[in-house]
Amino acid sequence: MPKKRKHILVADDDAVYRDVAKASLEHAGHLVSVAIDGREAISLLASQSFDAAIIDLTMPGADGITVIQTLRSGGGNATIPVIVITGHDEASAVSRAYEAGATSFLTKPLNWLLFTPHVEFVLRSGDIENELREATATLAFLSDLKSQMMAALAQEFQTPIKTIFGFSQLMEKEVYGAVAPSAYREMISDISKSAHGLNTALLKVMNFGRALHDNLQFNAEDVSARDAVRTAIAAIEPHALRRDIRISADIDISNESLLRADPSLLSQALRSVIENAVRLSPRGGEVVLRAQLSNDGGMVLSIGDSGPPLSADLVMEINGTSKPTQGFMAQSQSSAVSIKIAKILTEAHHGTFTIRSHPDGGNLVELTIPFDKCRTDSDTTERDPATTSIERLARISAELSNDPRIMNKLGGQATAGRSGSQALAYRREET
Repeated sequence: MPKKRKHILVADDDAVYRDVAKASLEHAGHLVSVAIDGREAISLLASQSFDAAIIDLTMPGADGITVIQTLRSGGGNATIPVIVITGHDEASAVSRAYEAGATSFLTKPLNWLLFTPHVEFVLRSGDIENELREATATLAFLSDLKSQMMAALAQEFQTPIKTIFGFSQLMEKEVYGAVAPSAYREMISDISKSAHGLNTALLKVMNFGRALHDNLQFNAEDVSARDAVRTAIAAIEPHALRRDIRISADIDISNESLLRADPSLLSQALRSVIENAVRLSPRGGEVVLRAQLSNDGGMVLSIGDSGPPLSADLVMEINGTSKPTQGFMAQSQSSAVSIKIAKILTEAHHGTFTIRSHPDGGNLVELTIPFDKCRTDSDTTERDPATTSIERLARISAELSNDPRIMNKLGGQATAGRSGSQALAYRREET
């Protein structure tokens, strides 16, 4: 595999050292930018992206320590490796450079035979450090993803369980009068015990899920956006036909459009929202799905149903304008879990997920994937396999564990409302 070309900054006020360093690194295949003093080095580091910097400690305008401190204070180059160049009699300066954030040092006069190998070694070390940093960020991301999914499940299951348990307690204590015949009292007691046992079992499942969260993997592949939508529709169509619901799909995406995504998780997200739209729609209703590329190249899926409006609390929570309701008698809908899981899986692909619900009926779910996660086969620009966070996430996740992936498989009649077409029209009227 060919070595990746790196962009390196050389900052030195000595023209000889600067030019020889530039020539040596360019001969090794790297792209080199130069700065003649500390002020120019700070300017270049603020305006361009680099993979490493070689900085002389004694420069006019701003010394090397100031350059390193400015670099490490923030920005796109804050974590790149820094090699400092110093004289033999500047040991204290080297210590201060390390405190400021230097990675390595070389002393003048430089041994040019060892100069390029030393820089290559530092570059490789920097790549390893970046992978470790990304692995840490990936673990945090996966942990947060798992936590959100488990929290959504916990809330949606525990609310109806508590409601059943609470009402059974009221009946068992005959708060509103005697219960007859006596056999009913035994049934009520059994209901209460079953609700309590179900809640205990749910907590065990939650704990088990938390114990397994390290095995959750995100495996990115090139997925045909058109095929992903069609496959999700095909999976839900039998259920829609049984309820006499028509899925009207307008897929304005070319066959060449590829999406960098986890096929299973993306499929779960798409199927969840389509299935939920079918579940909400009344018999004989219609679900309208539109898939297209936005002006900036991103993928947009709009799914409108003809069912009753979703609860305001759920819509506000999904759209990020409120926190979940936690009351004992909090409203719970069968669609809430699948909607929340779909949102989490969409955001795992760096996308956005919103809901619009009309008071008179009709709901619109819009799922978007940003343009930098989409590409087509006709793209001519060569891409490095680690250029996007999704690709890095997939690569690092694959190395974390070889265990099988944990899949969350989540499989009413609604009153008549707006058609799916009307729901989409409602979105256009609002905008």
